[in-house]
Amino acid sequence: MGTQTAPLDVQRFLVPKTGSSPEECEDAIDVSLSPDASSLFAAVSDGASESLLAGAWARQLVHGAVASMAAADGRRGDGEGSRSESFVEDLLARTVGQWDGYIAEYQAEREARGRPITWYEQPGLDKGAFATLVAVHIRAASVDPEEPEAARGWTWHAFALGDSCLLHLREGRLITSFPIADGGGFGITPQLLGSCNQDAALITDRASTATGELRADDELLLATDALAAWLLSRSEIDSGGTGKQLGMLADLGDETFAEWVQSERDRSRMRNDDVALIRMRVKTEG
Repeated sequence: MGTQTAPLDVQRFLVPKTGSSPEECEDAIDVSLSPDASSLFAAVSDGASESLLAGAWARQLVHGAVASMAAADGRRGDGEGSRSESFVEDLLARTVGQWDGYIAEYQAEREARGRPITWYEQPGLDKGAFATLVAVHIRAASVDPEEPEAARGWTWHAFALGDSCLLHLREGRLITSFPIADGGGFGITPQLLGSCNQDAALITDRASTATGELRADDELLLATDALAAWLLSRSEIDSGGTGKQLGMLADLGDETFAEWVQSERDRSRMRNDDVALIRMRVKTEG
């Protein structure tokens, strides 16, 4: 990830459904920093359990999204309007374009274990896997030559398809929620990206994009739907209470965070679904 100091502190959490093992988790996360530490790329995905190999597809999507954002970072001369479709085209090449190879390896591995694909599994393989995706590129703003000593700012550019969300917090208070604005926006049929869909124009049309600016100590959260819905359904997030609570839990580590998720499920305040969270905090420059 390079040798320079990262612009943000980053924490990552994956908590499987109650009763499932970590290997069965169908949510996925990925984070990468550019070599010069001027850009950070992050993505989360929620595999649709109704589809076969949803977890593997979600993992392929986050890795592909991070790689595509890094590639786009080298094409900064592209216009903002064309960047979204060029990103989708590159993402599909890295994911949909590689899926048949993954399926071939999966089938060979099943054969080697003496568990070949059954007749009732084949339609699921043919239909493909599905998942949501939210990805963000955080970039260092250009330094003003007239104020070289001023603190460097950061901008974020996000892409989303489905109900995985980005939340921008300042002092624990919600500044932006994307692509869903409140707890009532979560349905049972979110937009999904399929492993057989190669129509870049259609995906670009269905996806959403957003941008924002970050200050020192701001946080960006990328969360799959169960956690995002929990956050957005609580009125305290507007006053900063919920955001600060989540931050304190995250600082206590993976085990405490997982125990808290389970306690919210037990109280029926959070749906029993896989949870993925990437928490990114802008460092205060000393």
